[in-house]
Amino acid sequence: TVVDPHLMEFEEIWAAAGTPDSVFPIEPKELVKATSGAVVAVTR
Repeated sequence: TVVDPHLMEFEEIWAAAGTPDSVFPIEPKELVKATSGAVVAVTR
């Protein structure tokens, strides 16, 4: 999972898990941890 570094500026973001009923709030750092993701800048 690749996470845009700009998301780290927010205290809380809303993520989705595949269905309209699967939307939930989460701290960006917890999203990175839960997905074993990496914060990577993919734009210039």
